[in-house]
This record gives sequence, C-alpha cells and structure tokens, in this order.
Amino acid sequence: MPIYTLAEQRALTLRRLRVTDTSRFSLTKGAADYGWIDSLVIEGEEEFVRQTKCLRTYAIIQLKTGKRVYRAPSDMIDIMAAYYYHSSLSEGYKELQFTTAEKLNDDVSDWRTDTGEPEAVYIDRKRGDFENIGIYPIPDTDGDAITFANSFASKVTWICPLYTNRWDFGRVMEYNGTDYFVISTDDTVIVDAEVSNGNILLEYYRLPYQRSEMPPEAAKVISIYVAAELLSDNPEDSAEYKRSVALKQQFQQEIQIYINRRKRPPAAQELRVIPAAWNWQKNMGFYKEMR
Repeated sequence: MPIYTLAEQRALTLRRLRVTDTSRFSLTKGAADYGWIDSLVIEGEEEFVRQTKCLRTYAIIQLKTGKRVYRAPSDMIDIMAAYYYHSSLSEGYKELQFTTAEKLNDDVSDWRTDTGEPEAVYIDRKRGDFENIGIYPIPDTDGDAITFANSFASKVTWICPLYTNRWDFGRVMEYNGTDYFVISTDDTVIVDAEVSNGNILLEYYRLPYQRSEMPPEAAKVISIYVAAELLSDNPEDSAEYKRSVALKQQFQQEIQIYINRRKRPPAAQELRVIPAAWNWQKNMGFYKEMR
C-alpha cells in the first residue's frame, strides 16, 4: 500500500468531491488554488494520528530537586510508558506507574509535598498548547546532565521536516534549559535513548512531522477527511451535506479498522475516566491490605 504524495492527495480529494478543479473549494475561486485542500490534508493527518496513536518516540526529562511538574514535549499526544533511571536500582531503572491527580487526592493525603524516589507519573494541567506531566513523589535529587556516549548522537533545536522520514529521533527536555531533538549524524546508525542518572525516559505518542511517516493505511483515508470537511459547509438539507456525514462516518470506520488491527496499547490519558465501581472498591478490605 503506497504513501500518497501531496499531489496525489489533491487529485484523490477532487475525485471524492466529484469536481475537476478547485474553483468551488478555494478562497480565490481559482481552478488550481489548493490552499484549503492542503490545510485539510495536514489536519486530517494529525486527526488520524491523534486517534490511532500510530507514531511514537522517546523523551529524556531532566529532574530537579523539589520540582513536581515538568513540561512535556510539544509534539506529545499521550504517554505510552515512563521509566526512572538510577544506578542504585538493581536493573538500573524501573517502570513508573500511571496515575492521575484525582487518584492521588483519594489515596495519598500529602502527595503534593511528599518527596522521594519517583514512583508514578501523571498528566498535569495544560501549559498553553502543551501538556505538563507530574512526578510522584517529588524528586529529592537532581538528575545528572544529559549526555550521550554514542558518537553519532547529536542534539539540535530544529529538524527539517523533509528528513524526518529517514531520521530516528528522540527529545531531550532540560530543566530550565532548551528542548532538543536527538538525531543520528549517520543515516545508517540508530541512536537509542541514553538516560543519565536520576532522570526519566518517557515513551510517548507524538504528532507527525512528515507525510512519509504516516502508515500506509492512512493513504486513502486522508482524502475522505478532506472531502467531508469541504462538503460540510453546504446547507444541512442538501445532498452534499449528507454526503459529508457519510464520509465522516467512513473516516471513523477506517480509523477503527486500523486500531483493531494494530491493537493499540494503553496510554496515560485513558486513566482520566474512573470506573463507577472505584468508589466502593477502594474501601474493600483486600484493597486496604494491598496498600
């Protein structure tokens, strides 16, 4: 299954719209003005990735004594897993549990001031357009400076979207410092995460940077999204508006087929929904003994 170029996405969108040019679907009414279509292609790709969580990478987050909340990568959709690295641990690292501020309020009376070795991570409040993540308990030691033993590892502040299809990259989040991309200076070498002592490795689902990153299954789906959005501006009793509704349903069906096939693993934000049974379950004897 191929990855469609932008020109191919434009052509497929026009076919779905049942038109031969953009005169009806552009700000200038021009026959070759693809501004609206191109913007919606990008929007459709992001929507596909947000719902399927099909792209992921890692971030190394530098911890600071007494600091509970840390900025998340700007491209983060959700957390997949988190690990705390320290030389005192038998394996050198441990996986952190997912939790929520609501659950900590219920279970730990002093969680906002409790300090120690990190045990859990949670999605905190928003910071503008970006997420913050919280660490429990609050770290009581500084994480070491983030360095890489791999001679091919390079920290840069920006990457060209044209090349992300061939670069395996991660992120570095320095406390009170710069947010970096970590790339390999050699196309044939993959730079794995190297986590300095006392810091956190965050594996997370991310937004796309380049069209070639999109999974092949997304190729035919994006034009469905674009056509649906453009047709939805018609009067609600029109045939074209009804077509937009059908196309939106088809887009969602294709996404669900992809999710079912790939069996997406759980993520941190799914813990935002607390089961109705939780309020009585947490008061049962066996749970109290576990605590």
